[in-house]
Amino acid sequence: MLITFARSFLTLNLARRMAAAGHQVTVVDSMRGGVSKWSNATTAFHRVSPPKYKPQEYCRELAAIVEREKVDIVIPIHEETDILAMMAGLFPATCELFLSSFEIEEMLHNKLSYQQALVDRGIETLKFREISSPEDAVAAANDFTTPFAVKQAYSRGSQKVYKAYPGDDLSYLTYDPTNPWIAQEWLEGDRYCTYSVCRDGEMYAHATYPVAYAIGGSSCLTFEQVEHPGIVEWTRRLVKEVGFTGHMGLDFIDNPERGLVTIECNPRGTSGIMMFKDEDRVDRAFFGENTELITPPKGHTTMIGAGMAIYGWKKSSYPNNTFRKFFAEMRKADDVIASKKDPKPGLLMPLAYAYIANDARKYRVGLDGGFMHDHEWDGRPI
Repeated sequence: MLITFARSFLTLNLARRMAAAGHQVTVVDSMRGGVSKWSNATTAFHRVSPPKYKPQEYCRELAAIVEREKVDIVIPIHEETDILAMMAGLFPATCELFLSSFEIEEMLHNKLSYQQALVDRGIETLKFREISSPEDAVAAANDFTTPFAVKQAYSRGSQKVYKAYPGDDLSYLTYDPTNPWIAQEWLEGDRYCTYSVCRDGEMYAHATYPVAYAIGGSSCLTFEQVEHPGIVEWTRRLVKEVGFTGHMGLDFIDNPERGLVTIECNPRGTSGIMMFKDEDRVDRAFFGENTELITPPKGHTTMIGAGMAIYGWKKSSYPNNTFRKFFAEMRKADDVIASKKDPKPGLLMPLAYAYIANDARKYRVGLDGGFMHDHEWDGRPI
């Protein structure tokens, strides 16, 4: 099999689960190195073109690797998923791309079309409206009677989300005709994230974790499996109604009065993949081999250790955070990088971050943007 985005902790963890189950794993990336490249779970690494800037070259290079190494399945991790879906015809019929059609992937990825898809299916969601011009911005500010979020239709955790209030001046927004803004009701409640592995409208693996320790309250650093039957059934319904194949993450708000609503959908790999253990055999879900839903053990907690060390102790990382809470969480959680059986990725983390910092300088973005910038897709035609 081939897994993309070798620099990602998600790729590393998936590669480890697959290798433990006996699969041969090839990884690719546009960066010279990355944590998965140095893992003993991978049998080959190939440097390829950046999908954001050279999408056709990227897909042709992957197709050539598939042909040469007789790869039977390609599992995309980040937003290169959309690009691969557009060019699925380049790949030999003997290889499966673990994703849905481009129409489904794009509908779920675009925050506006995702919300509209929920409305069309009679699924309650947050109030929203499109902002494509200064006039739309004025109308939105006057339409909402409660606080609302403003973010771009194609965006991800590394990018700014503005909290606005009725009547606010939104003249600071700039406009991209291929990437409009969405104004979305800001609802309070318990926040959860999910990760699901799906095939042909059925869900084969699933993880649910509350937003706990997180950078700026949004990018999670710890992941604890909890039971929430309502979220499982809500996700099953969406997966079945759109006939989804691939892996996806959903962000939920559980409000005491209104119940469950989703903020957005990420039709690709998400951090929940790092919650599974070898013995869970999540590899079976990617091939639809299991009959009962695979989940991590209840209460099992993992963490991005480096991220916790840098950010976890800060007040902004957890409500009413204290050093005692921080150290207790660090003791309880398993690091998703460090492994006695696979030590090189952890030992070479400084080199991995050096590569990311180099890309950040190259593309003139921050370190978080440098991590994923050349694998993003913002709706521009190819």
